[in-house]
This record gives sequence, structure tokens and C-alpha cells, in this order.
Amino acid sequence: MNIIKLTAINKVYRTDEIETQALENVNLDVERGAFISIMGPSGCGKSTLLNIIGLLDAPTSGTVWLDGTDTSGMTDRQLASFRNLKLGFVFQSFHLINSLSVQDNVELPLLYRRGVSASQRRKLAQDVLARVGLTHRLRHMPSQLSGGQCQRVAIARAIVGNPEIILADEPTGNLDSRMGTEVMDILHKLNREDGRTIVMVTHNEDQARQTDRIVRFFDGRQVG
Repeated sequence: MNIIKLTAINKVYRTDEIETQALENVNLDVERGAFISIMGPSGCGKSTLLNIIGLLDAPTSGTVWLDGTDTSGMTDRQLASFRNLKLGFVFQSFHLINSLSVQDNVELPLLYRRGVSASQRRKLAQDVLARVGLTHRLRHMPSQLSGGQCQRVAIARAIVGNPEIILADEPTGNLDSRMGTEVMDILHKLNREDGRTIVMVTHNEDQARQTDRIVRFFDGRQVG
């Protein structure tokens, strides 16, 4: 069963003088539990596509189905709630809040969940930080961590709410090869052991070949 289904997706950015077609007639199905890579040169629409799948940006036309739900008619509040329940995000630049501890950063998505107490948030955050090997860093600040540790915190934050879909935008792009391998190992475990669906934008061919499928883009069009 497809957990992600994009139908005839177009994305056009317009200014007073310029019209840029970022995505053109994209149709993409992703099966539940798959790990796919999205590849292509810079500026080809990869991150735009990920933002549309993640409901962070709306297509100019076309339909985004996630877990059997047509998201096109949702209000901003409904989109935010759906994102919080169904999606986890991992970014190249980590997007951690430097003034918060590791544990507080991981707890953030749970602040928007009704019925989750402070003690439950703390326990869930500690559980996922243990999974990524950072139990000893709970009270550290992001500035006290290596790049690889920051990305592991970001992954813990992405999975603390138990989302079915993880969207990763160049998750190893700012890491050296050893740290990149560690992050990829964590993503593979989340996919194999938890059955989470992962969509990863990457420039790394070796890492892409480790996934179930490579989807290639060029100039906003899906070419493979």
C-alpha cells in the first residue's frame, strides 16, 4: 500500500517579472515501509518536492496523499496537526535550538501533542536519545556536541512522536564520512526494525544505492 502518493504535482514560483517552474507534472508513489532516495543536480527541485511531501509548502496544482488522506483541503491548523502526528524531519543543518538542552530539543514536537504530560515527554525523549546513543548527553547544549551528535539529536527529535514517515534533506551533507555512516546506520535501523518510511534527498550515490529505490530529478522533472 502506498503511504505517499503525489499526483500531477506542479510548483511554480512567480515574481512580478519572472516565473520559475520548480516541479513539472510529478507523479510519485512510495510504498509503506520503503526507504527511497531522491537525487539530482542542485536546483532541480529535490528540496521543493520534500517540502511538498512534508506539507511545508503547497503545490501550485496536483494532489498530495499521505497515509490515505488527501491533504489538499486542509486548513493551516489541520496541516500542522497532521505533520506533527505523521511526519518527522531531519535537515542538513540540524535546526536545533541552541538555547535548549539536548533533551529539551527532542521534547519540542511533543509540546504540541494534547494529553502528553511533562513526565511522559521526558521519558519519551530519553528513550529515543538512548536509541541514538546519546543518553550521556541529555543536559548538554548543541554547541557542546559534534556534528554527528547534533544530527543524532535531530533524528531523535524526528522520531520522538512516533511518525510513520521520516523526511531527510541531505542528512549527512555536513558530516565527515565516519559520522555520515553512523547516521545512515541509524536511518537503516529505523527503516528495517521500526518499518518507518524514509524519503531522503542526497547527493551521495553510495548512500543512495543502499536504499530501496532511487528517484532522479532534472530541471523539475522526474527522469528516473
